[in-house]
Amino acid sequence: MLRILTCAGITLAVFLAITPIFLFYSSLSDATVGTFTFSMLAMVETIALLTLAISWMVYELTKRKQYVFVVLIMLFLLIGDILGIPHLLGDQFVLGREQAIGTFVGLLVLVMRFAAAFMMVMSWHAANKSDQIFVQDRVVVATIVILVVGGLAMMVPISLHPDINFGMQHVLYDVGTLILAPTAMLMAIGAAGYMVRCSVRFSLAEAMLCTSMLIGTFNHLALFVFEADSVELIARFIIPSRIISYSFALGFVLLSLRNHYRQSYLASSAKSEFLATMSHEIRTPLNGVLGLAQLLHDTRLDNDQRERVDGILSSGRALMALLNDILDMSKIESGRVELENRSFYPSDVTFDLKNFVGTIATEKSLSVICKDEVLQNLVFWGDEVRLRQILWNLLSNAVKFTRKGSVRLEINKIDPNQKPEEGVRSLRDGEMLYHFAVIDTGIGIAQERLTQIFAPFSQADNSTMRQYGGTGLGLSIAFSLTELMGGKMTVSSVERQGTRFDLWLPFKTEIESTENHPHYEKVVDDGGTVLAGARVLVVEDNEINAKVIAAMIKRHDLIVEVVPNGREAVQAFRNNDYDIILMDAHMPVLDGEGATRHIRELERFSGGLRIPIICVTADAFNDRHRDFLAAGMDDVLTKPVEERKLYSTLLRFLRNRPRISPRLESDQVDVVPLELALQPKAPTERATDTKTPDASDDAALGDMSSIKDHIPNSDGETADNIDDDQRSADKETIMNLIDNSRFDEMCSALGKDQFSMLINLLPASYQEERVKIVEAINSGDREALRRAAHTIKGMAGNLAAQKLADDARELEKYDGAFDDAIHARIAELDKLAEDTIAEMHAALRV
Repeated sequence: MLRILTCAGITLAVFLAITPIFLFYSSLSDATVGTFTFSMLAMVETIALLTLAISWMVYELTKRKQYVFVVLIMLFLLIGDILGIPHLLGDQFVLGREQAIGTFVGLLVLVMRFAAAFMMVMSWHAANKSDQIFVQDRVVVATIVILVVGGLAMMVPISLHPDINFGMQHVLYDVGTLILAPTAMLMAIGAAGYMVRCSVRFSLAEAMLCTSMLIGTFNHLALFVFEADSVELIARFIIPSRIISYSFALGFVLLSLRNHYRQSYLASSAKSEFLATMSHEIRTPLNGVLGLAQLLHDTRLDNDQRERVDGILSSGRALMALLNDILDMSKIESGRVELENRSFYPSDVTFDLKNFVGTIATEKSLSVICKDEVLQNLVFWGDEVRLRQILWNLLSNAVKFTRKGSVRLEINKIDPNQKPEEGVRSLRDGEMLYHFAVIDTGIGIAQERLTQIFAPFSQADNSTMRQYGGTGLGLSIAFSLTELMGGKMTVSSVERQGTRFDLWLPFKTEIESTENHPHYEKVVDDGGTVLAGARVLVVEDNEINAKVIAAMIKRHDLIVEVVPNGREAVQAFRNNDYDIILMDAHMPVLDGEGATRHIRELERFSGGLRIPIICVTADAFNDRHRDFLAAGMDDVLTKPVEERKLYSTLLRFLRNRPRISPRLESDQVDVVPLELALQPKAPTERATDTKTPDASDDAALGDMSSIKDHIPNSDGETADNIDDDQRSADKETIMNLIDNSRFDEMCSALGKDQFSMLINLLPASYQEERVKIVEAINSGDREALRRAAHTIKGMAGNLAAQKLADDARELEKYDGAFDDAIHARIAELDKLAEDTIAEMHAALRV
């Protein structure tokens, strides 16, 4: 009953709202209505065309059949209006009269409106079917309510207008107006269908469409119910009624379009957040995998081992390339790519690319030629990272698809007086247009495929991906980035002869300043020796990542110091001179952004030379990169850091940089050991209010003093003097507490001496965390217990002490009572730590 009353109330409200407008236009004379009929007609048809076009657009976006029927509704209504226009122009009648008086043209118009009314019914039926809403019985009841309430509502204009009277007998004698009955019925069914839909699943857009149909129902009931003499008065209201009705229909499709784009935006935001999270979570472990694999590759390996390491590097780089391409394409498609505008040396870009591409080309016996003389002594303003990305995609593709011959990179400056290339944006003040050409003698591209070569996931033929690999995104990304930078890219190719990519890009150009700093020596050199002796501060709290980066840097004869957080980075900057800082973004105590701001503030007051600060982060998105640059960082390296990218960045910032200190040998500098910087500080004296374990606790938990007996002395012997039988034991037996493969990997990557130093630090670090565990048990702080156990787990895992790491992991998950059971577990962990350290030292001697 409540639903019936609601339906009746809505119908009555709409009919009573439209009645005053109906009475007003019905009281006007033909001459008055005729003066603005044409302008109103133009408005009606414009609204109808807009509704039709937007409905089709929404259908294309959503693929919902409901909107196809809305398109057909407006199409039939438009055809009906067009059929009536000649009669209007010829006889100067009020538009709608031919429908009312039953002429042949009027009959055709009414047929069109019957078809439109039928499409109204089909539209809500299709919508219900799509949404699995089954309410046909309720629609029947709602239709009856609308017709009954509509008939009663007709009494209002009859009682208020003296020239309008009730009478349906004229319909029975005129077949032209007899069709009004089924049309009115279908209009009522259409309105009822959407009214019921809104009661089940309310939608403001569909409520507007329901209102539009109710207004149409009002008009048809008026023509059907009122006597024939009143029809000409009613006809005057047809045009303004259609303006109102079509406007509600237009509102329906506009709201539908808005809702679709809102949902698409939310979905896109969710996708972006997922990609950001996925990027960070994948890049962080991948950094360790690729970094350690690169270091392992340069150690002494047999053929099988080298082949497997090459497989790790190849697969890891392929995964990294795929991840980068998908993220870049996603950002380009969503319009989230924002170009940087900073100064850089273009010759450094081509120099780096030639070296890196040359390394790959050498393996295939290809020659790489770079004609970049025009770039010497120039400074560009623009997005260096995107320029590198575009050229790298083109050059790496050229090498990939070339079996023999050469790959050439040619750069020329376009004469400003020359007619600009079509498709390139207009040059701004200080800008010059440069032409880059990448030419290869490779397999070429078929002419029929050239038009599709820049489409996403497209390659020259279907077998290309299987034979050469790749995602088919590289060229699409390069093409899109070129357009974003205001440039143009074209391609020409001949099968089995080669391919040429032409690229035009505008850059603001300056001449490089060659003035030396008055207090510093300027180092100018080509090749790797330019970096030798430079002092690098690495700020990184993750041990694995710090070791990887430090090892890569040391390979180029740089001096490395490592600190584990931003606060110590600021202190190190105060006390020492560095040539460059590699700053992690996310660290405890003080993060990378905060540390950078402190350092820039110190520079501002001291007036010294600005030190380059490079952010090293797993955040892959530009919005976070902008935050880092806004904090004062000079560039961003995304993890996992490849050696060629790291070297390229160091070379770019140090190649022509005034050296703060003369080149020093490693033994001339007090370098903070990497391992020491990353280990927790030794226990310090606690405040008087900190609870110290009493003697009973120590007795219950065991004495750790015996662990230090397993640290080798200066003669390389341990205090308990491992006997000869132990020294000659089989390696598999010695490794029963240690991860064999991980242990060998760490020994190979770090060397036995450095690895032994890390093992020597383990007892003190374990003892510090053990003290925290005891304090956590005494205070009942379960979270502190978990943190300390987590730290032990991480230290043990990094040093290949697998059994100790597993037991610490179990302790981390402990949720029992703090009773004798937990004390027994700690005692077992102490014994395990003692035995593990002993076996690790023994394993180093095997």
